[in-house]
Amino acid sequence: MKTLFRLRYNSRWGEELYLTGNTNELGIWNPNKAVKMQYEGPGIWTAATDVQAMTEYKYFIRENGQIRWEDGPNRILPVGKDRVWDWFGLTERQTMKGVAVPLFSLRTEDDLGIGEYADLSKLGDWCVANGLKIIQILPINDTTAHFDWHDSYPYNAISAFALNPIYLNIEKLEGIAFPSIDSQGNDMKGKAINSTAFKRMRTMLNKEESVDYPKVLKAKWKYFQIAFEQQWDALKNTAEFQQFVKENEDWLLDYAQYCAERDGNGTEIHLFLQYHCDKQLSEVVKALHDKGLLLKGDIPIGVNPSGVDVKSHPDLFNLDVQVGAPPDDFAAEGQNWGFPSYNWEAMAKDGYAWWQRRLQVMARYFDAYRIDHILGFFRIWEIPKTAKSGLLGHFSPALPLSVEEIEDQGFHFIKSKHVKKGVDTLFIPAPNEKDKYIPRIELHKTKSYQVLSEEQKQAINAIYEDFYFHRHNDFWKQKALDKLPALINATKMIACGEDLGMIPACVPEVMQQLGIMSLEVQRMPKVFGHQFVQIEDLPENCVYTTGTHDMPTLRGWLAEDRVRTRQFLDSLDLDDRKVTSKTLKKILKKHLDSPSKWNIYPLQDLLDLDEKNWSPNPMDDQINVPSNAKNQWKWRMKMTIESLTAAHHG
Repeated sequence: MKTLFRLRYNSRWGEELYLTGNTNELGIWNPNKAVKMQYEGPGIWTAATDVQAMTEYKYFIRENGQIRWEDGPNRILPVGKDRVWDWFGLTERQTMKGVAVPLFSLRTEDDLGIGEYADLSKLGDWCVANGLKIIQILPINDTTAHFDWHDSYPYNAISAFALNPIYLNIEKLEGIAFPSIDSQGNDMKGKAINSTAFKRMRTMLNKEESVDYPKVLKAKWKYFQIAFEQQWDALKNTAEFQQFVKENEDWLLDYAQYCAERDGNGTEIHLFLQYHCDKQLSEVVKALHDKGLLLKGDIPIGVNPSGVDVKSHPDLFNLDVQVGAPPDDFAAEGQNWGFPSYNWEAMAKDGYAWWQRRLQVMARYFDAYRIDHILGFFRIWEIPKTAKSGLLGHFSPALPLSVEEIEDQGFHFIKSKHVKKGVDTLFIPAPNEKDKYIPRIELHKTKSYQVLSEEQKQAINAIYEDFYFHRHNDFWKQKALDKLPALINATKMIACGEDLGMIPACVPEVMQQLGIMSLEVQRMPKVFGHQFVQIEDLPENCVYTTGTHDMPTLRGWLAEDRVRTRQFLDSLDLDDRKVTSKTLKKILKKHLDSPSKWNIYPLQDLLDLDEKNWSPNPMDDQINVPSNAKNQWKWRMKMTIESLTAAHHG
């Protein structure tokens, strides 16, 4: 079996990468017999060859006949590895820095009230000026289901394949001529064609402090209809359009039919819009690559329960349950996302073809991707259809307990008391398994627990600890290894896992084995007993960040609790006690001392390094509040990217 070597190195023009080692397959250290690596994209080189565990190997660069070996001792291929992920140079490696921002949050002079695909190129200019190499965005799949604020939620896609037309730049729709349209978006028939009304509308929407998602969606769809009527006859028979449809017809035709039924129109306009989405985003990706930048996408764990994927492939989903997350510090009652769970047994029959195709389509645009809630590939939090919160959920798949097992561990089980309907239960009946039970999540907070004797509390504590943190390790490990390799190997994208929350012990082991980068958040340590992440605890193959879109900004978090702020700054050996831009700069500088391969910062945290950019209330810069099911995803930069870039150069 061949081993895939994947090397990260930002090469210059004319450089070639080679792999050699102490075996015949690797050339026995002879540069002239070494394995030449293939360039796969910005910063990524690969080679596949037959080698055995414990083989010694090393990389070198050849440029204009000159050879430059990487520093450090020889590398050794670990036992059981068929994929390795390396950086060139053990001593010269530098952490790659990046910025994380939702696409809708970008602001430029050319927008129509929301960030657009084209804005990523301008953001790339700012990244280059500031030494950033990675742009990470939230999901950009089409979420248009209601034409209201519900559609602003980027993790509730109606299609796992289609891009969201709301991010199209109207003026970049080829050949569009602008009829006069008033400030309300009404067609001014009989007037001369000009762009005055369009510019007036753009100015009006861009003055909004945040994204008015429904208003932007309504305005853009009026222009989409105009552009379609103007261009369709000329576009539909072109070779480029026909090729796009042919390459994507396995998902595109179902999507177009779904949207046509939703809107009461024909399928053609939806084919038209997806073609332009692909065209505009592909052009931007090429521009980013020319600048030496990577684009990192986000693959949601769920899909809209009424969306096109469920309608087209109902056998791949369990529609009688909904999924979410168990209670945590961000949502005391857990989270109910409303998505169906996956029928993994059905998906396995064709080698997880739906997931593979999903990733292959996204690989047209992304160099790396964030696997949203990677824990869901080990087990998912399933919630009864009748429940609103996540409190009465359970992990699936699971190994429920029999009454005998419960009583053998010293707990006196009384069925009528412990499985009654309602929220105050200690055990929940296992779905589809008669006379088996699951300890209720956070049962320690129930009244039923409080009235137990100390002896019974100790017994159920032990049952709870074993069930949630030990019992399933091997079971869930195998479930993940049944699925993830097929997904990871489907594309050349770099896989990054969002592994936050209630993490089983098997998760880091599987991620390390498959070369999936973990997510490490400064304020969410994974080492028991630590209040904050310690640099020495970080794995090398990780993305290290100050926060995520589900959290307050770094400034907002520090402002919440003065005691915690002091403890946090003490943990970093910082003398500062006030939250100033100087303090924030010191914190981010500490990040660069970490062994992490990637440091990706939320845009808000980077903007807050200059106090001129501060919002009066830092909590206004939080993108999502997980405990609020009606959260409006609308945060937008206060200044334009053009002004930021000009200020840097100025």
